[in-house]
Amino acid sequence: MAEAERPVRIVVVQNDVDKGPGRIGDALKAAGAALDVRMADDELPSVAGYDGLVVLPGLNDPVDDLPPVHRARAAIEEALGLGRPVLGVCRGGQLVAQALGGEAYACDVEQGYHDVRSTPAAQDDPLLAGVPAVYSSLHAHAWAFTPPPGAVVLLENDVSVQAVRCGERAWAFQCHPEAPIAWVDALARAIRDPADGGLLPRTGDFFTRHGVDPDRLEADARAADASAAAIAAGIGRGFVDACRR
Repeated sequence: MAEAERPVRIVVVQNDVDKGPGRIGDALKAAGAALDVRMADDELPSVAGYDGLVVLPGLNDPVDDLPPVHRARAAIEEALGLGRPVLGVCRGGQLVAQALGGEAYACDVEQGYHDVRSTPAAQDDPLLAGVPAVYSSLHAHAWAFTPPPGAVVLLENDVSVQAVRCGERAWAFQCHPEAPIAWVDALARAIRDPADGGLLPRTGDFFTRHGVDPDRLEADARAADASAAAIAAGIGRGFVDACRR
């Protein structure tokens, strides 16, 4: 099989049962990756057997002294030590930043769809080339991260840094490029009725406590759908290319 056609193997660390790889997972598979999705509640395989690592969001904080947080952090540290490409989203991104010398800190709560700005460096980034100067992305965080030493800021807004590249093989996102409309719709249902939506109770409660309007959430998801799909596709293609290299 030609190198360009060789499926790359990516281990995906999922932290909560209701927060899967979503659009990012679909984009990775479309670009030729085989995904091995593992829950951080269980022991994780060595990253040495894979071409790359993706660490997804989760309800726990990056400073929590809990086994799932420690497992995800250890996987990131192993991947970085092996030179494997790493992509972290939200809490995954916070753990990537921590592992590379940045800091995670409690920030203003940011939920729902809000604009992010791309920096000039994003246009030359393997994952974000062609990203709009300003676009709307889903946010769901009360923690953020400072860029590690030498990191290149790719996305930002007035609340926090939203994405960085560290070296040539590690990316940390604070916003949520992975969330599909179906997941946002489930969240909106859970906000209206905690027994609906099929999500973890803590997930809906995190948004309900901060007064997120489910109608606006659904409308904003649809308004952002085209750009969100394109951005996720670019992230998937770029990350698989990095894994092949």
